Amino acid sequence: MNLCPNCFSSKTKEQGTCSVCGFSASTYRDKRALPVGILLHERYVVGRVLGMGGFGITYVVYDQKTQQRLAIKEYFPAEWAMRVFQGNQIIPNSQSQENVYRRGKEVFLNEAKVLSKLRYVPSVVDVLDFFQENGTAYMVMELLEGSTLSGYMKQRGIPMLPWKEANQIIRKAGLALQEVHRQMLLHRDIGPDNIIISKDGNIHLIDFGATRVYAMNSEKSMSVLLKPGFTPIEQYSRSGKQGPWTDVYALAATYYYLVTGRKPPEAPDRVAGVRMRTLSQINEEIPQRISRAVEHALQFQWKKRTATVEEFLKEMGALGNPVAELVSQNHTERYYFDKNNTLTIGRKPDRNQVVLDDSQVSGMHCKICYDTSTESFLVKNYSGNRTYTSKGTLEKGEFVCLEKGSWIYIQTIRERYIFYMEVE
Repeated sequence: MNLCPNCFSSKTKEQGTCSVCGFSASTYRDKRALPVGILLHERYVVGRVLGMGGFGITYVVYDQKTQQRLAIKEYFPAEWAMRVFQGNQIIPNSQSQENVYRRGKEVFLNEAKVLSKLRYVPSVVDVLDFFQENGTAYMVMELLEGSTLSGYMKQRGIPMLPWKEANQIIRKAGLALQEVHRQMLLHRDIGPDNIIISKDGNIHLIDFGATRVYAMNSEKSMSVLLKPGFTPIEQYSRSGKQGPWTDVYALAATYYYLVTGRKPPEAPDRVAGVRMRTLSQINEEIPQRISRAVEHALQFQWKKRTATVEEFLKEMGALGNPVAELVSQNHTERYYFDKNNTLTIGRKPDRNQVVLDDSQVSGMHCKICYDTSTESFLVKNYSGNRTYTSKGTLEKGEFVCLEKGSWIYIQTIRERYIFYMEVE
């Protein structure tokens, strides 16, 4: 291939160094990887290797159809399969591995299908296409230009991040994880090497571990599946109970690493009695609230651990609290949403958090729900007397989505009750 394997420019010097991006053709390339210049799916030109893991190889590619650089991940479980170099095919190592290889490929494709539906989530890497070829499967993704969290810290030459900066990173990663969990998918491999800070400062989750689920049910070793210090105890056992709390542990461990420069003790060591120092013991500048939230999320018994990412972010104080401020003729009062991020407004005390003693206000007049993932308020009207919003009037049964800073009001003969919605 006469094009640069990195930027795909044709301005490569004779000695093999690209004059555009500086990439050297002499850069080592693992023998298991596809050759440079191979065409996949009749459109993707394979370039340099971006990374290799226990279950796949990721390449930078050039899409001839859209004329842009992308990334492709190839399903290649090293313990189960090998490449036939004359045809670039990947086949199981033996007949006994055929079923586990095939099932793993199905899980890989299902993961790609689910992730392709999450393109609206800013912090999840976009999956643009997926297909089968060469006896294996491929996942086409956006090419993220940036650094992993661990690489970001090395580039800055610092052993740890300020806790406020780490809060923002974990918040963005956590909001993305919430959307992933809503699709009934777990990441299972969260850590500083699987969260990328792009050049524009955005946070992205990469390398989802759905294929690892099936691997844990195989007879093969699980050594490549574990990330010491970041992996909770349930992932060390085929019978371990996994759920959103599994990713919560890894996310909290990542935060622990970012603000201390050290990993928590490995889960089996903690079970054996090794104590974990709390964040406040290591760094007195970290607020007690955050230290307690991380300690709760790092409980090695999953039943005692923070159950969801949303609960973890709330305990960290990373989400902010939704609040509605009531302003009427002679009264101003602030109302906080309940634990389900819901606020109900009406006349009957047994049905509402905000009680308006006015005969023209319905028993339950309206309900406001705060969505932490989109940071927006969903307002639904239950009254025949209408609810007025900054986006228009709601008749009975109608609803609208509002941004923070918006308002709603209920109008009666006696009073106009205005509610301003904010997050603090």
